[in-house]
Amino acid sequence: MDGVLIQSREVIEFAWTSVARRYGVAVDQAFITEHIHGRPGGHTLNALFGQFDEEQRQAIKQQVDAAEQVSSCELVPGVATFIAQLKDCAVPMALVTSSWRERVRHVLQQHNLTSVFDSIICRDDVRSGKPAPDAYRLAAAHLERQSDECLVFEDSVSGVQSAISSGALCVGIGDDQTLTDHGATRLYADFTALPVSMTDLGPHMLGDGGLFISGRVAQRFARS
Repeated sequence: MDGVLIQSREVIEFAWTSVARRYGVAVDQAFITEHIHGRPGGHTLNALFGQFDEEQRQAIKQQVDAAEQVSSCELVPGVATFIAQLKDCAVPMALVTSSWRERVRHVLQQHNLTSVFDSIICRDDVRSGKPAPDAYRLAAAHLERQSDECLVFEDSVSGVQSAISSGALCVGIGDDQTLTDHGATRLYADFTALPVSMTDLGPHMLGDGGLFISGRVAQRFARS
């Protein structure tokens, strides 16, 4: 969701770093890249505040979540049109996110996307979050597909690692050139740059967090 469906990187960074500053914890860009974007909140919490006891960590997490949950974020350019085209082609879609269900509901309501996704996998639905493959494998199962039939769109290194480990093909979204180093087949700035016309696609595909698209369409992306 974050960075693929909505432009929320700055919001997430601000939520974590501003709370960290309150507690005297320094955060640099390398930490943000490795431990914040695409990571489950529990991972980031322990990486930043591991020296605090459990009660303090939970209080800190509530502050971070409160800052994120009410923030408004614009959609990534082109993603609304892309989703509409997939929907018109009867493509089942899943949203795979390290966020939590209340925030997902807020985002989807804000952008009138509450009925778009056939499955939504959140951080509480799996034992191991990204970069583990669990979330994408679960999403594929919900959509009655094999992971290796799927194409995932991701914006973070941990997300790409999760997708590739699940067996899916992965396309990077954004400006992080290291995504291709970690297995992304291609990197596009946003969805306006995708090379495939959705009007040519049939109904045998998948949907986001990642968005999945199966079979021959994934191969067309790989060749583009």
